[in-house]
Amino acid sequence: MRELFSTIQQELAAGRRLCRATIVAQLGSAPRSLGTSFLVLEGGAIWGTIGGGLLEAQVIEAAGLALEQGRAELLDFHLSGADAAQSEMICGGRLQVYLEPLLPDDHQALDFWRQASQAAACSAQAEAVLMATWLRPGPVRGQAGRKFLWRAGRLLWPGAAQDPAIIPGELLRDIEAMPGKTQPWLWTGPPGAPQREFYFLEPIFNQPVVYICGGGHISLCLAPLVKMAGFGLVVIDDRPEFAGPGRFAMADQVLVRGFDRVFQGLNLDDQSYLVIVTRGHLHDKEVLAQALNQPAAYVGMIGSRRKRQLIYQALEEEGFGPERLATVHSPIGLAIGAETPEEIAISIVAELIAVRASLSKGVAAQTGRS
Repeated sequence: MRELFSTIQQELAAGRRLCRATIVAQLGSAPRSLGTSFLVLEGGAIWGTIGGGLLEAQVIEAAGLALEQGRAELLDFHLSGADAAQSEMICGGRLQVYLEPLLPDDHQALDFWRQASQAAACSAQAEAVLMATWLRPGPVRGQAGRKFLWRAGRLLWPGAAQDPAIIPGELLRDIEAMPGKTQPWLWTGPPGAPQREFYFLEPIFNQPVVYICGGGHISLCLAPLVKMAGFGLVVIDDRPEFAGPGRFAMADQVLVRGFDRVFQGLNLDDQSYLVIVTRGHLHDKEVLAQALNQPAAYVGMIGSRRKRQLIYQALEEEGFGPERLATVHSPIGLAIGAETPEEIAISIVAELIAVRASLSKGVAAQTGRS
């Protein structure tokens, strides 16, 4: 979410139009979860994914048209049969995708996404800021009236001076009755109202992000577990066939790039978890050398103790001190006797959870391996 908001802010600040597509309702099997977003940028490029396949292609086409016309749209998809197969939906399903054109000449939009980005970078889960979007298809003339930010009984955007009466009172009461909610949900208004209003509510907070370097068989097992454990997820590989949205549909972002610049342009910080599982020790060494210069909460590298020794020796010759290398989790994962890719993935996620828990309690995480 942090990368998504930052990208929106950067595109608007650069004077470029874009469209955000978000899954706002879901019934049955679907390739991505409620709240998943991706961006269609000016010129047709995309950022992120909602699962690839036919569904994503249709959303991209509709988003381009929505951006051209400056209209918000609510798309309804009911996938079954061949459509379901192409979208990797086992039993088919129904979902709705909301398209939000974002325009650089709307100064309110830039201000809104700047504040949303700050919330995503600074807010802890316990104090999540709630982003509300009024699902209102039609011409977009500005963000005012369409979105608001709310935290603990206070309107953060469009500002304290704004009359909160513009927000349905039933919605505010429901929000205040559900403190600590961390999953997005669709608010449909009180039943029986003459005109029901629909708001999509997204808690935003600084979510730890796992960056998996390598898209091989272990990563295929690891990626869904990372998401199930509540982390953000970015997968990186230098081979397009191993870093496609269809292969890692659950990821927030999938990047195809050389391992010599694996973290270039990414906003890594002390909430970043770097998992090195490339296809060979030369790539592992290359990625580890870059990871050691990042402010990450966790750096882990797969491999035997023999492989680790060879890589560490080479890095020491390049100037990395033993005290820095000692912070690396290698061999990666908790020592549970894992052998298969599935077992290794479980051991890695268990270690990620342990580090996250220790950091959240202010306890230094155990680092290194004997």
